[in-house]
Amino acid sequence: MNRPVRWRHRRRERAGRARSLPRPPARALLALLLLLCSAGPLAACGSGAPARTTLTVLASAELTDLRPVLDELRRATGITLQMEYGGTVSASDLIGSGRTDRHDLAWLSSDRWLRLNLKAAGGTGAPPSTRTMMSPLVLGVKRSTAERLWHGGGQQPPSWADIAGAAERGQLRYAMTDPTVAHSGLAALVAVATAGAGTGEALRPEDVAQDRVRGFLAGRTLSAPSSHALVDGYLAHQDDTDAVIAYESDLLALGGDGRLREPLDLVYPQDGIVLSDYPLLLLDPAKRAAYDRVLAWLLAPAVQKKIMQLTLRRPVDPTVARDPRLERPIGNALYFPDRPEVVQRLLAQYEADIPATAAGPSRSPAPSRTS
Repeated sequence: MNRPVRWRHRRRERAGRARSLPRPPARALLALLLLLCSAGPLAACGSGAPARTTLTVLASAELTDLRPVLDELRRATGITLQMEYGGTVSASDLIGSGRTDRHDLAWLSSDRWLRLNLKAAGGTGAPPSTRTMMSPLVLGVKRSTAERLWHGGGQQPPSWADIAGAAERGQLRYAMTDPTVAHSGLAALVAVATAGAGTGEALRPEDVAQDRVRGFLAGRTLSAPSSHALVDGYLAHQDDTDAVIAYESDLLALGGDGRLREPLDLVYPQDGIVLSDYPLLLLDPAKRAAYDRVLAWLLAPAVQKKIMQLTLRRPVDPTVARDPRLERPIGNALYFPDRPEVVQRLLAQYEADIPATAAGPSRSPAPSRTS
């Protein structure tokens, strides 16, 4: 991004020296001009506009809220990201199968399931990946429900085991995304199963307690294929649902727009958090230069601040001052399974035990394409 400034500085230095030197021949001037224009896609030549490039991106559905940022990216760098939105789990399955020839990049809420898929397939490794922002998975619970279930027993927040127990007893009706499609739903299943195992380590296949997962799923009354769709569904069914399992960013935004009939308290379970870090992945190695330019722009402090202000996701740059609502420590991170058969067993358990009363769409719609 600073290359044009350096070249202009060098040209001024050369211009100063040229006053005391003989004028170079025209061929040498032409060679110098060609060198300047080939210095990089952002070099100032002709009109000064950056070179235009379009990259196709397989993206998690919740990233639709980044459209204003992507418009600024295009104006600043000349790079258009043509986004195709879908579920994170679905996208990871697609990439793991090798059927992503028409995508240059992927931008997911998490690449953990993708890495397990690639490991199971015997691949040589995951594509280059760099995290761009962060948001923990939390429980947004009606204040009256939180007071009834937990606040009377002390100041410690509940654990995932407490949440699962309340759901099993019929005391907590919650909304959660479909874990076969969206990462937030899958992360919630992993968290509950990990709490049920009680080992403090990554889940093994034999640790998946079917009774605990089944009891937790008994409380799910609302589902959706993405976190944004889940929030919309909750707003339409507030009287029938006590809580929402979603990203911190979605619940903070929901609490600030006046559409809630009762405030939601955010619960950060004491036994650990599953954190989404929204990695940008390079799928086509031939697009490495453009990928690096996009990352450099996204990770600049000023852009990190804009992303935080727009989406309420936490910046990955520690030098960026956080919104006061994002200053709360998120605690320890839960281990994500390191064996694909663990996740496969969890998803099989989910599909076998999903309550018939769960409302709302439970499968991802066809991916939508936009720039």
